[in-house]
Amino acid sequence: MRFDREKLEALASLPDDKLWAEVVGIAERYGYSLPKETPSHTDLEKMRAAARAEKINVSEALRLVNQYKKR
Repeated sequence: MRFDREKLEALASLPDDKLWAEVVGIAERYGYSLPKETPSHTDLEKMRAAARAEKINVSEALRLVNQYKKR
């Protein structure tokens, strides 16, 4: 799986509410339903860190998304 680093950086640079709206939109395109309410800034910083990591940890990113899905 290849990731577009520029797109990930652009997403990570968005304000919390816009970042979460993008995440929800991407999830919906793949058949996942996430809560519309924006998670805490701390939780979104974890997502940003995953997106900015030298090597993307897909399992960590999926774990974070699944946590939000269960809420």
